[in-house]
Amino acid sequence: MVDIDEQIFSLLQDDGRASYSAMAHHIGVSRAAITARVDALMADGSLRVVSATHPDFLGLHSISHVSIQTDGPSDPVIEALSSWPAVVLVLGVGGIHNLVVEIRLPNQVDLYATIGRIRSLPGVMTVNTLVYVDVVKGIFMPRHALPENVKVDDVDLRLMRQLEQDGRMSYKDLAPLLGLSPSAVRNRVNYLLDNHVIRIGAAHNRRGRTRNVATGLGVNLRGDGASVIDVMAALPGIEFLARTIGRFDLVATLSADSAATLRQLIDRLRNVDDVVKIESWTHLEVFKERYEWPVPAAVLEAAV
Repeated sequence: MVDIDEQIFSLLQDDGRASYSAMAHHIGVSRAAITARVDALMADGSLRVVSATHPDFLGLHSISHVSIQTDGPSDPVIEALSSWPAVVLVLGVGGIHNLVVEIRLPNQVDLYATIGRIRSLPGVMTVNTLVYVDVVKGIFMPRHALPENVKVDDVDLRLMRQLEQDGRMSYKDLAPLLGLSPSAVRNRVNYLLDNHVIRIGAAHNRRGRTRNVATGLGVNLRGDGASVIDVMAALPGIEFLARTIGRFDLVATLSADSAATLRQLIDRLRNVDDVVKIESWTHLEVFKERYEWPVPAAVLEAAV
């Protein structure tokens, strides 16, 4: 059953609204079995399928990876950071640092101020920041630029808010909430997806039933590293990959079914030409993972 779960997660990470029939055909089991399994995973919190809005649409042009070292228990710092809307991810990790967070903000000035707030938190000893240049691979990161001529109205924004809560909500259930027919809702969802305004995918809760283990990777390169990026993007288990400015040239998340498999995959990367150094940190616990940043009132007014 775990193998089926992992296949379900993989399919829904690629297409959060994939039909039960399509998933059943791909995995090779009955539609009833897939429906029951998805319902069970969502009921126990192991799986969430949500919509994430393109950062550019929200005016979020600064995205960063921040590693934090505390000089005592990390729980108070975790609690504080988890309450900040700009912090979309809070991870407990093993390594030199004991926390990793991802921050999304309008600009670098806001980022500098936010890093200052983090340094001021009681218990924070060191803070190390990587600024994303671009994201090569990521479940809730845009794969394409936001079209300049995209048109979104108030109904679309209300629809986006609903999908932020449940990305698999049926067109039939959405229709009365928006005052539209199910077919009209379908057309609007497809427009938002086709124009990259939103992306719908599965958030993988590692507190749930999955047996996968994950590690973060910081990679230093020789030259522009283009060939390394291609190799890493195609490597099994790479969930996230970004080019960064800071102490690493690339940062990634790598998952596998065991620590032994992780070690083998990392060793493969060490042998890739132009890889100078790899640093890793174990993902221990996810405290916050909310990439579905709510559409704020300012964007509502600007977009209508």
